[in-house]
Amino acid sequence: MTTWRAPFFSMGAATLLFALSGCAGPKTYLASDDEPWLVYERTPCFGPCPTFELEVDRTGVARFHGRRNVKPEGNQVANWSEQDMQAVADAAHAVNFRTKTGRYDNPLVTDLPSKHIRLAGHDVVDRFEGPDIEALYSVLDSLLETTEWIPTGH
Repeated sequence: MTTWRAPFFSMGAATLLFALSGCAGPKTYLASDDEPWLVYERTPCFGPCPTFELEVDRTGVARFHGRRNVKPEGNQVANWSEQDMQAVADAAHAVNFRTKTGRYDNPLVTDLPSKHIRLAGHDVVDRFEGPDIEALYSVLDSLLETTEWIPTGH
């Protein structure tokens, strides 16, 4: 009589693989020690492009500087909730942001605004033919619109 033996890739190995893959989930973006936790910037163009800088620290303090074609303009401050920060982390994980790190540009092309995101130590400059991270941009832009900003005066 032949005894059936489990292949090398057993339940224990599958469990270990699952546990290790969990390390790359949304929580990795939230567990960062980098300061600021998030930088999101859009640069000007020759048209009506929104131009601003956003910084969010690990505690959720958000600082916004609206330059052109955005509301509000000027220096603003707000507090992002854990849910807001989790939404950013979830979107970053969904687009596999950490693997998109790099500078996407062509200096021969002019009149293109750029988008810059630095999140939990991962940095993407998207000016020309950048990665598909539209879902992350959408979450960030939505949070910018719904945040109750308080003018700081400087």
